[in-house]
Amino acid sequence: MRDILLVMSDQHCWAYTGFCDSPADTPNMERIAGEGWRWERCYCNAPLCVPSRMSFLSGLLPSELGIFNNDTALPIDMPTIAHDLGTMGYRTVLIGRMHFKGDDQNHGFDERLAGDITSQYWGTGGKNRTDFGAFAGTTNRKHCLEAVGGGYSPVMAYDERVLKTALEFLGGLQRERQRGEQREPVFLTVGFYGPHFPFACSPKLYQKYKERLEVESEDKENWRKGLGFPALSEYSDYLQSCTEEKAMDCRAAYCGLVETLDRYLGELYDAFCRIERESGRQYVFLYTSDHGEQLGKRGIFGKQTLYEDAVRVPFIAAGSGGAGTTEDPVSLLDVSRGILRLAASDENAELSFSEIFRPDKSPIRIQQILEREGSLLMAEAVICYPYKIVRIGEKIRVFHLLEDPDEETDISAQRPDVVQMAVPYFMTDQEAAACLKREKEQRLRHQRLKAWGKAKHPAEPAVMVMPEAARHKPVE
Repeated sequence: MRDILLVMSDQHCWAYTGFCDSPADTPNMERIAGEGWRWERCYCNAPLCVPSRMSFLSGLLPSELGIFNNDTALPIDMPTIAHDLGTMGYRTVLIGRMHFKGDDQNHGFDERLAGDITSQYWGTGGKNRTDFGAFAGTTNRKHCLEAVGGGYSPVMAYDERVLKTALEFLGGLQRERQRGEQREPVFLTVGFYGPHFPFACSPKLYQKYKERLEVESEDKENWRKGLGFPALSEYSDYLQSCTEEKAMDCRAAYCGLVETLDRYLGELYDAFCRIERESGRQYVFLYTSDHGEQLGKRGIFGKQTLYEDAVRVPFIAAGSGGAGTTEDPVSLLDVSRGILRLAASDENAELSFSEIFRPDKSPIRIQQILEREGSLLMAEAVICYPYKIVRIGEKIRVFHLLEDPDEETDISAQRPDVVQMAVPYFMTDQEAAACLKREKEQRLRHQRLKAWGKAKHPAEPAVMVMPEAARHKPVE
């Protein structure tokens, strides 16, 4: 049975990796992918943290879970891949972020180390986080432009703690094996919060990317053009007013966060591989992210759209499973199910990574619920590569991702055959209506829970309290 280390970051867009024309330096991702397998197109199944992560853990779509927002808790009786791997004999360990809501902060993991960065209960996060200082609320899309620049943020403090804890765990694992005490296979998940906003990184990296973005004129011009792309009318509630200069500052900080994450990936990969090679065990190292980042494109920051910037994420695998690159799309649900296939090593020992993670080539489904002028809209995308078919409410649009990578031209009228190909993978009208009804009811319940949290200030032992050094406003 193979030891498995999964690293999942938060809000890392594919466009900010060294696998494409990106201003961010990611040498470790490129090195790891060069020693393993890289998927050119990996998609989240929901462009928002909790729906995406709970879908990944459970192996179910958001519509099957009834989870479409960040305040919804995964039911305590919902099996996850941690439960399944535990049944197979794995020691399951979570270090860092997974964005669990409520009392259950393990959901099948044997051990939970380093805690999380976001609030454990309702009504205790956002602007109510007194330990975030000048960064209070900036992990939320609506306030993400309020603290931008070079400095030391809660994201940086948290991810440093996660890395340190993970390296300490790997060191302990190495010592156990050297003493012959640890024999069961390990499934280790390491969750970083970067490169999620706030848009702040080390002053050195911030300055590096400010200067780089200023001189890379062609890239800057293409990016400036992207800022002005019109967004679909259904996304009107997500538009934010921002100067080009402020947007450029956000981009510089985001690149710095990506480079920092890349360094952490390299340290974890090297430590994990060294331990596995010493012990002579089969192993797999995986990296992906829960969703992407618009970064001002079309006037939108954060996620919560069906554009490629928000739904396309990196995915690489290295270890016992071959090497290569594939254009075949894969989703985080495929990654989740593939991890279980990896664990069944006796059955799948000879399979390549591409066979393990994408055996059926079925269309990829992405789901979310949008807010627009006080109403909720069901939004879905189906990836039948190279086509992306988007349905928001009753409106269906088709984009050719190779010929129109910026998703500017709807070709649904010219390609009714593509629309019909996707229809079976959309929810029925009755299913969509049921999801919207359930979502409205959940949001009413969450309002009551938030009122309770604000009144009671419950202790949150699973949440990291930020050091004083991470509470000061960055310098633009």
